[in-house]
Formats: sequence, structure tokens, C-alpha cells
Amino acid sequence: MADAEEITAIGRNKKTIKVGDAVKYVNSDTVSRVTEIKKDEQGKVWALLESTDLWYKEETLEYTDLKPTEKKEEREFTAEELEERFRKERETMQAFDLGKAGGGGAGG
Repeated sequence: MADAEEITAIGRNKKTIKVGDAVKYVNSDTVSRVTEIKKDEQGKVWALLESTDLWYKEETLEYTDLKPTEKKEEREFTAEELEERFRKERETMQAFDLGKAGGGGAGG
């Protein structure tokens, strides 16, 4: 890449936004970190947010000092982990005896 200048965005609150900054998407109050910034063919600046993995126009974002929530890592569970999870759920459901919940019907 011949042009090595770092692209910055200007948020709705007129503050500069750089890669790594925390921003708030003004339409949903989503707070996330910026992972990438690009400029399209029309000269519009877009920022990629870590939490949604979507591109947003710079004017829809605001620089913020709020701490973004960490993106949860997706992982695959082993068969043993899934079996244990289902076993615990089944035990919980069996412990809840509907017969002891009491009736509110008009019985005689």
C-alpha cells in the first residue's frame, strides 16, 4: 500500500475516532471498540465495530469514555460437555414436581 496514512473518522460529536477507540452507535447506544476504518469510493468514512462486526458511517458514531463490553468468544463444546449440560438441566426439571405446585381450580 503506497499511502500509509492512518484514516481517522470524525464522530457525530465532532471528536476524532481512531482504530482502538471506544465508540457509541447513536441509534442503539451500542458501545464497542473500532477495529478498522476505511474510506469508500465516494470519500465517505466507515468504521468497523468489534461487537457487531458491521461497518458504520462515521456520523452515526460518537467517541466515548465508556468501557465496551467484551465480545464473547464462540467455541465448540465437546460431546462430554454437552452431555453434562443436558444431564444437569434434566435433573433440575425432575426436581421441580408439578404436583406440589398446588392447584387453584374449583374442585370439590
